[in-house]
Parts: sequence; structure tokens; C-alpha cells
Amino acid sequence: MSRARRALLSGLGAVLVAAGPTLGSATPAAAGATSAVSATSAVSATEASALGQQAYLYGFPLLEFLRVQDTETSVRCPDSNTGDAPVNSFANAARFARPRDRIVVAPNVDTLYSIAHLDLGRGPVVLSHPAMGHRYFVFELLDPYTNVIGYVGTRTTGSAAGRFAITWTGHRGAQVPGARVIDSDYRRVWVIGRTLAGGAADQRRTQALMRQYRLTPPGGARHFAPGCRPGPPRRAITPTGLSFLTALDRGLVENPPPSRDRPLLTKLARIGVGPGRSVASAHLSPAALAALVAAVKVTALALPSIAQSTILDLAKRHRGWADPASDIGAYRTDYKFRAGVASIGLGANTRAEAVYPTALTDDRGAFLTGSSRYRLVFKPGQTPPQRGFWSLTMYDAAGYLVANPVHRYSVGSSHPPLQRKPDGSVVVLLQRTRPTEAHVNWLPTPSGGFRLTLRIYEPGRSVLDRAWQPPPVQPLGA
Repeated sequence: MSRARRALLSGLGAVLVAAGPTLGSATPAAAGATSAVSATSAVSATEASALGQQAYLYGFPLLEFLRVQDTETSVRCPDSNTGDAPVNSFANAARFARPRDRIVVAPNVDTLYSIAHLDLGRGPVVLSHPAMGHRYFVFELLDPYTNVIGYVGTRTTGSAAGRFAITWTGHRGAQVPGARVIDSDYRRVWVIGRTLAGGAADQRRTQALMRQYRLTPPGGARHFAPGCRPGPPRRAITPTGLSFLTALDRGLVENPPPSRDRPLLTKLARIGVGPGRSVASAHLSPAALAALVAAVKVTALALPSIAQSTILDLAKRHRGWADPASDIGAYRTDYKFRAGVASIGLGANTRAEAVYPTALTDDRGAFLTGSSRYRLVFKPGQTPPQRGFWSLTMYDAAGYLVANPVHRYSVGSSHPPLQRKPDGSVVVLLQRTRPTEAHVNWLPTPSGGFRLTLRIYEPGRSVLDRAWQPPPVQPLGA
């Protein structure tokens, strides 16, 4: 178990122990529903509290997946501004994110997104794309438990025009001639497409390619009337407390869990969590039910801050940079780590496709702040090893882009002209004012705290092995 995962577990455990097994209370209706059989309950309040924590950590990523799906598919036609689109339809972004956008945390300004939610219940949905030339692109396919099913793109399937039949193993439907099959064990699949783009002219070329992306379900692709207005999406929420467990039971029926989850679900059945179960059917005592509901609520409140503090702890031990664990995007039974990622980076790629080190402190362990100046130096030949692209993006402490006079939010291989020193090194200055030093790259900083994300797509072996490490962020003073 990695240090990050141990910290997440111990942190949550400490919070719940401090809360105690009897914090909170069940609603009168819920308590009344169990009072007749409370004396025969085999689950103590302490056990219910521990199982409630496990249920929340296990179920949170699934319910987040369903929340995003329900929200983004609730519009009448694709919306290029929000990424929302009806089921089995792409929403292609018309532009990069801007500082005033608050739809997602830590948006990139390297790729334009293509978002879709698939329903494979009537048969395969065919994803097709044109010849992409030398342009990096990828379609990440995620299951409802936020594991990556597979990829279509430069690294895995190449840049030639392609057709891929995304097929639910529970209902394969008719074969699609000439299409490569990508199997999904789940009826619902989330597609996150990313297409590399540069300046305004290159973005227009990118958008022309993206307009040729197609999703074709059985019966043909859906067509939308010219001038269709998407309308505001229906903003779904992830419930908490007893409502969370009820929604989880329903979600497990609609998205049957993998067999590897059976040992945990056998434990959770004691509190009525599992496909076809309900908390009411567990006949918990009032004390156990109160402890269960309290544990779910406390874990929901604790998870985001503990996940963030875990990243900070990693950063302080690695010269300011936090790099995710190797099983990101392919969690198997690592439920705690999966929940932590879902709380701060839902839909994460596997490391084979992309690595995202994040800098929160300088090399002395102090938080990054706009009241200071910093220098980051990639020595000659030591820019991030990759076959896709790399970039360094500036965010405020909350994870959003920072407005600045030159409208510059990142530097990297996809944003020429990347300045190099005569010796070949790449120097990035992080400060509020324009530097006077020659041959440097400038990222304007906000007035308050900030953080940096280094994106490395199709990372080289030395990145995957962690032999290559990002250079430290060195303070220069005020």
C-alpha cells in the first residue's frame, strides 16, 4: 500500500473515531421503520459506523459518475460551452477554458474536449474519427466505477482514420463490419476525448477534425435541428446520509459490480448495502442506524480535505511535487484511493496515457504564493520525456485559471515559441510582473496562493518508472 493510500485511510479513520459511533441521529421515519426488529439486530453501533465509512468510500465514485451522467445528458442538444449532450452524442468544445469558467477544476489549455455518455443497451455504439496526422488525440473510455476500460487514440490505436464498436458484453447486438471491437462489461460508458490544439488558427483546424468525430448507435446517429438550444442542464447532486445508501443500492442494481467486489459487498450486506438490498431490510437497531447515517455524513465531509492534505503531504516529501500512485485509473479493489481521486480528479487517466504531477510548495516546503517570485529550470535535455506533449499550467489555490494581462496560462511543448537558454535549458519564471531576463518563459502568478500542474501525455519510460522527476520550484524572494 502506498503512503498516499495509507494516509487517506488513517485520516478517515481518525475522523470517524473522533466522531464516535453514535454521532448524529436517524430521521424519525427511518428509525421507526426499524424499531420493531431492533432487538434482534446483529450489527452493533460500532460495526455500523465502520461499515458506513466503507460503504461511502466504495460507492462515492459510482454515484459521482451517475451524477455527471445525469447532469450532462439532460440537455436537448449538444452544448459546446458546457460539454453537455444527449446520450450517445458528442459535445465538442469550441474553445479552451477561460479564467471565468468554473465548470471543472484544473481545466487544461492544451486540448479541446469531446464529451459523451454512451448507452449500449440496444447494441454497439460506433466511435469513428478521421485521419489525425501528427496531432495527438485520445478518447478515454470509463466504466461507472471510474476505471478506464480502454483507449482510442494516438498511443493505442494510431492516427489513421478508425471505427470502433464499443460493445456491452451483456448485449452484444449485431456485429459492425469493419469496426474494431472494444468490450465493456457495463451498459453505461463515459467518453472523454482530448484533441491537442495550439493558437487560434490551429484551434480552427482542430475543430474541423472534431466535427468529423461520430457516435453511431444502432438505428443511426441522432441529428439535431439547426439552431437547437440545449437549455440549462438539470443539475444532479450526490446525496448524503441515508439517501446516499439508498441511491447506492439503486446504482448497484443498474450497474452490477464486478466479482472482485464480492468480499466487500458481503460485509456491506449486513447494513443493507448491495444490489437489490436496502437499509430497511437490514433491520438495524435505532443506535446502529444512527451510527451508520452519521458515519456516511462524516466521511462525506472528510474525504475532500483528507485527499487534498494527502497530496500536500506527498508534495512536501518530494521537493514540492505530488505524483499519483501507479494504480490510478485501474483501481481494482483499492476503494479508498479510488474515492480520493474521485473527490478531486474524477475521470483520471491511467499513467500509461498521462501523468499529472502537481506542485503545491517550493523546494523548501513553503506554500506557493504570488507575493514571492520563483524559478523552475529544466536542464538541457531534461524537459519531460514524452511522445504526446507536455505543459505546465498555473492555477489559483482553488484550481482555476488566473486572469492576467497577457492571457497566458501555461507553457510547454504544444505552446510555441517555447523559449530556451543558449545552453538548451528551459527556464520558467513564476512571478506577477513581466521578467527582464532574456530567453525565459513567464507564467504570471495570482496575488494569493497558487499551484502548478505538469501534464505529460504519452509519458516516457523514465517518467513511468519515476526515474525522471520534475525540477524543484525555487524561491527567488519577493
